[in-house]
Amino acid sequence: MKRVRNVLIWSLTLTVGAAALTGCSGGEGGKTSAAQVLGGSFTADMTLSMEDSDAVGTIARYGEGQWRAEFSEPSSLAGIVLDFSGSEVTASYQGLAFSIPQSAMPAKSVLTGLIQVVDTLAQEEQITGEAQEDQIAVSGEWEGNPYVLTLDKTGALVGFEMEGYDAAITFVRFESGAVATSTTQLETSE
Repeated sequence: MKRVRNVLIWSLTLTVGAAALTGCSGGEGGKTSAAQVLGGSFTADMTLSMEDSDAVGTIARYGEGQWRAEFSEPSSLAGIVLDFSGSEVTASYQGLAFSIPQSAMPAKSVLTGLIQVVDTLAQEEQITGEAQEDQIAVSGEWEGNPYVLTLDKTGALVGFEMEGYDAAITFVRFESGAVATSTTQLETSE
């Protein structure tokens, strides 16, 4: 009887120990990190979903504060380009460029949030967040709005959600590396 009790205690101890070690392995819900690929230039195809509509296009990062979003769908947005340079945003369509205020449209505000979050993370040596299956979720707040930026294990953008805007951006075909510099220049006339 004493031997059976010792075997049961030993088995229970091993089972609890194995479960505890598995829980610390960086699986679902634990802290984990991704490679830093956000610090340089990159491009990705994106789908921006807000309320009942989707906008499809590409986004490119040329460097800190230097971004471009170009829309291809729906037809009402096809050809519209938003160039972000520091705190200035320029919209253009078929060669006509004009300045717009930072809060002119919710989609631009969500993109501005994404840009500021990514530019902040790009300054870190390593990006750390919560492990979620094969992805990493980085949570925080931007101008009082909770966000979740999702990366894959290689550090590539997968998604961005902003609760305050009821918006989500999904990314595919993330390509890190050389991106041609933006050629759009803001021209002012007096």
